[in-house]
Amino acid sequence: MVARSLLGRTLLVTILTVLITHLATLIVFQRFYVGPLLEHTIEDRANHIFTIISALENLPAPSQPRFIHDFDDSEGGVIRRDGPTNEQVRSPEKASRVFLLQARLRQKFPQTTVWIADRGTIPAVWISLHTSHGEFWYVTQRQRFDAGFPEKWALLLALVILVGVSSVYWAVRRINQPLQELALAAHRIGMGQPSRLVITPDIPREIREVSEAFRTMQHALATLESNRAVMLAGVSHDLRTPLSRLRLSMEMLNLPNPRVLEPMVQDLEEIDRIIDQFLDFARDQPHYPLSIQELLPLAQSCQERFISRGIPVELTVDSAVPAVRMNERAMERVINNLLENAVRYGRPPFTITLGQQGTEICLVIRDCGDGIPSSEVHRLLQPFTRRESSRGGPPGSGLGLAIVNRIVALHQGTLELRPPAQGSGLEVCVHLPALCDQTTDPFQEPGPSRDFIDR
Repeated sequence: MVARSLLGRTLLVTILTVLITHLATLIVFQRFYVGPLLEHTIEDRANHIFTIISALENLPAPSQPRFIHDFDDSEGGVIRRDGPTNEQVRSPEKASRVFLLQARLRQKFPQTTVWIADRGTIPAVWISLHTSHGEFWYVTQRQRFDAGFPEKWALLLALVILVGVSSVYWAVRRINQPLQELALAAHRIGMGQPSRLVITPDIPREIREVSEAFRTMQHALATLESNRAVMLAGVSHDLRTPLSRLRLSMEMLNLPNPRVLEPMVQDLEEIDRIIDQFLDFARDQPHYPLSIQELLPLAQSCQERFISRGIPVELTVDSAVPAVRMNERAMERVINNLLENAVRYGRPPFTITLGQQGTEICLVIRDCGDGIPSSEVHRLLQPFTRRESSRGGPPGSGLGLAIVNRIVALHQGTLELRPPAQGSGLEVCVHLPALCDQTTDPFQEPGPSRDFIDR
């Protein structure tokens, strides 16, 4: 499985590059150095055995015992009259150096036999020497002819590989750490939180330049957001004064039929409600305090508020609902906005459903209207966006779902718009992490907090 992280991919590429390079080096070394050297070594040792056989062949019988007694070569070998027993020796493995030496010796002396003795303090190699005076045996230490790969060198090689991989991991992790911090900063900005990005002089120059550009972008976005908020808040606030004068003027009119003014009063109330939404959306996204609370009492309170207005709203609890970390006034606005949208653009009956799915608390508000096509869900979550079919219907600013989506995101939750499993209409599902899944707020800043819902 290919690593998905930059650290894993860098490690994988580095390790594969080192292994391929070592493999290519080993092949070249084996082909042009070890192979010829092995052939040359076997040829030298075969010639050495041929020389011993020739000396024993040419020496007279009375001189052979003294030659055998005084024999001493650079390989540390000795010549013996008696051969090994079958219980002490075994045949050499194929493709080993001793086996290749045996094949070379048999080219000149077909009766040559090579045995390996594993018993004893030092493993030995027994080579038969056939002469006209009888059979002799050349005995030498095995490591002189067929030295295996020592275990200590294998352990050392494994240690070198481990140190190399650890060093690469440490170096790559130090390089990738600024990128991880940059990704976390981008995520925090996406959640409406300060980035906390720290640029240190020891990070690579390219990553430092990207971090500085990111910080510049963050400041530009903050300035743009501040200007937008000030503009929306200022315009919305300034509109309240003439609206209040209009409302007062209409109430002071002495008309024979006061019902004539009711549509105008309703329009003024709708404008005032839209201004409230502008003010809510224009506010910054501060870190309002979260506390452990039950969601069911809040849902019951919102249900009673709509029932008092003559709007039937049913509340259903699918299972035991644990507490969540939330801001009560923020979640109250979420439920009210979703119910208000259901009343305005849907049809009764309206239902609120609470339940738990895994580690999430699900708050579902359903209406039985025409619903929303799946292709328009993402667009309708954007600010100042409404369905084209609704522009001729109930008035609105297109901020209700945007405000709900923002509040839910600040609670580390998600907002889902979907058609119901049965029937027509729309289900708006708010997924919030249960208390057991979120004991602390990872984006909570230290210090005093401010509730962005309070005015």
